[in-house]
Amino acid sequence: AACFLGNHPITSRSESPMTWQWNGCEERLQIGTAPRAMPQEPQRRSARGKTWSRERSCLLGAVLMGFMCFTRLEAWCNFAGRGTSRSSRVTSRGLTLYAKLDDLDGVVLVPMEEDDATIEDMKPPPLPDLKVKEENKETPQYPALDGFTVPKPRIAKTPAGEDLEDGKKSLTGETIATPGLELMPGKSAKPRNKRWLKGRGTAKRRKLEENAKLEKWLADNGVWVSEAADWGRPAASVSMAVETREQTENEVSGRGLVARRDIDNYEDLAQVPYKLLFTKDTSREVFGEECITKDMSEYAAIALQLIHERFVEKENSFWAPYIGVLPSVDEVGASFAWDKEELDTLLAGSPLRNMSYFLQDQINQEFSDIQEGIIAKFPEKFPADAFTLENYVWAYSVLFSRAVRLDFPDQEDFEEDIVALVPYIDLINHNPNSESRIRGVSEGPNIPGISKPERSVVVRSDRYFNKYEQIYISYGRKSNAQLLMLYGFSMERNTQDFVTFSTGQLLENSPFSEVKKRILDELEVPREGVFPLYRDRFTGEMMMFLRLAVVQPEDIDMDEDADEKEVYKALKQLDIKRATGEVSERRALICLRGVVQDLQDAYPTTLQEDEALIRDRQMFELLPRNQRNALRVRYGEKLIIRASLATIDRVLNNLSRLKQMEVQEEKQRREMENSALGRLSVAFDSPFKARNLEELMKELDI
Repeated sequence: AACFLGNHPITSRSESPMTWQWNGCEERLQIGTAPRAMPQEPQRRSARGKTWSRERSCLLGAVLMGFMCFTRLEAWCNFAGRGTSRSSRVTSRGLTLYAKLDDLDGVVLVPMEEDDATIEDMKPPPLPDLKVKEENKETPQYPALDGFTVPKPRIAKTPAGEDLEDGKKSLTGETIATPGLELMPGKSAKPRNKRWLKGRGTAKRRKLEENAKLEKWLADNGVWVSEAADWGRPAASVSMAVETREQTENEVSGRGLVARRDIDNYEDLAQVPYKLLFTKDTSREVFGEECITKDMSEYAAIALQLIHERFVEKENSFWAPYIGVLPSVDEVGASFAWDKEELDTLLAGSPLRNMSYFLQDQINQEFSDIQEGIIAKFPEKFPADAFTLENYVWAYSVLFSRAVRLDFPDQEDFEEDIVALVPYIDLINHNPNSESRIRGVSEGPNIPGISKPERSVVVRSDRYFNKYEQIYISYGRKSNAQLLMLYGFSMERNTQDFVTFSTGQLLENSPFSEVKKRILDELEVPREGVFPLYRDRFTGEMMMFLRLAVVQPEDIDMDEDADEKEVYKALKQLDIKRATGEVSERRALICLRGVVQDLQDAYPTTLQEDEALIRDRQMFELLPRNQRNALRVRYGEKLIIRASLATIDRVLNNLSRLKQMEVQEEKQRREMENSALGRLSVAFDSPFKARNLEELMKELDI
C-alpha cells in the first residue's frame, strides 16, 4: 500500500509475509511497527501539481494500514464478545475493508502490546453437545402408500480408533464434528427407481405391466390386438386403457377399451375364442363332474374356478394374465359387499338397502351349502385357506360386474344361454344409450364326426367412433340401484332409472286372494306384486294388479264365502286392462298413492337436501366414492317418487271425467258403425288418441 500511494512501481512479490521489491531494493514491513527509511528517489508530482516526498508517502501508507488492522482487530473482538460496543456500521465497514485486501493472503495478525487480548480469547464459545434420544418406535403403516419403497434413515456410526480427515478442523483449531463420526446409509432391499420413467406412480405402472402381460397372452391365443396392420387385415381397432373417467359424473371407471383409430359403423371391435372363456364346462374340467354337478348354478361353478385359479394355481394358471387385471372387492364397490354400517347409513330409506341385504344372505347361504356338500368331501381339491367366504364374495363381485349370457347359433333348441366371463371384452364400460351387444358366433362347417364350428365372442360397433374415444356397450335396462348393487357405480343421468317397490301386501289382504292369484298367473302378471315405478309412466302390469287387488265382493255381487268357480267366472268378466269404473279406479290409485307416500317418508333426508349437496361439486367430490354413489341413487329415487305422486294427484282430480270419456268413446263407436267402413264391418282406430291440437302435442311430447 505504501508503494502504491507513493507511486512506486512494484516489480515482484516475495514469499515472505510482507516483503516487497522495487527498483532492486528489498524492504520488510511488519504491521504495527514504523516503516524503515526508503531509498532516495526524485520527488514525484501528483495529478494536482503537489509535490509528495517519499517519507510522506510511506507515512501515509503506514497510517492507513494501521487503521485497517485496527478495524479488523475490533471486528474480531466483537465476534469474541470482548470488544467495545460499536455500531454495526463500523464493524461491517471493517469487514468490507478487510474483504478488499484479498491479495494479503498469509498475513499473520499480531495484537498490539497495550491490548491484553490473546488468540484464545478470540475463539467462539463452544457449542453444547446435542444428545439425541433414541426411541424404538415402529414405523407407522399407511395403506394408501402400499407399493412404495420407503428408504431407511441414514445411521451415524463412530468407528473406534479413527480420526477425522485433514481439513475437518476450523481455523481456530476446534473440531467441527465428533472425531470418527461418519454417516452410513441404512440397509435397503433395493434402490428405488424413478417413478416418472415408467408412469405416474407405482399403481399405474403396475397396471401398465399387467395390461402388457394380458395383451401378450391374448395375442398368443388367437386374439387380434396388433397395433400394425397385416396382410389383408387392418390394425386392431381398440386398445386397453389403464384408467378411464366418465365425463358426466367425473368418476374413475377403471380399465376400459378406447378406439385406437377411427372406427366405422358395424365394425367388429374385438373377437375372443371360446377356449379363453370361463364357463361351467371349464370349471367341470378343473374339479370333475363329481364336484360340479348338473344341478349346480353356473355362477357358483365359475366362482369356484376363479378362486382356484387365483389363490391355488396363482402364477401357474393358464388365465394368470387375465386374473391379474381383475379388480378387488373394494375396487368394484358393489353395494351387496358393503358392511352393515355403510348399508344402514348410506342407503337408509332406499329399497336398495333391503335388496343388498337379501343378496348378501343368498351368497352366504350358497357358500355354506357348498362348504358342507362339496368342500368338506374333497378337501384336497378345495384347500381351506383358499376357499373362504371372503374369496367367494370376491368371485361373485367379479361375476356380477363382468359375466354375460351368450347364445350361439349351433346350440340345440333345448340348450339355455351360457353364463361366461369373456376376457378382454369384459373391460368395456356401460352406457345406457349404447346399442352395441356382445354376441356369440359360430364359424366353420358342421360335419358330424369330422368337424364342428368354432365358437367365439364378438362385439360390434353401433356407430362411428373417433380415435381415442372410449367404447361403450349397454348392460341392459338397469336402474341406478341395480347398477350400484351389481356393478358398483351409479349415474346422474340414467334414462332407464326406476324404483322397485312391492304391492304384494294389497293382494294378500284382499278377498278372493287365491282366485285373484290364479287370474294373475294366466295374465302373466307377477303375483308377488313387485313392479318398477318410472318417472314418466305407470306400467300396465302394475295397474292390472292394483285393479284386481281392490275388487270387493259387492263389485261382483257375491259374498266372501262364495264358490271359487263362481268367483273365477265373475272376475274373468272384468276388464282390468283398462280403467272401466270411476270407483274401482279411484280405489286403485288411492292404494298406489299410499304405497308411494310410504316410500317417500322412509328417507331420513329430503330431496332438497340431497340436491343441494350434489350441486355443490367441490364438496360432493370430496365425499368417499360409496357415499357419492349412494347419494345419486337416493336422489334419483326421490325424483321418481315426487313425479309419481304428482301424476297420481292429477289423475285423481280428473277422475270424475272418466264417465264422460266412456260416453264419448261409445258415441265415437256408433259413428264409426254408421260410416262407410263401419258398414263394411271394418274397424278403424286412429293412431292418435288426441282430440285437439293441444292434446296432440302432449301425446307427441312436443
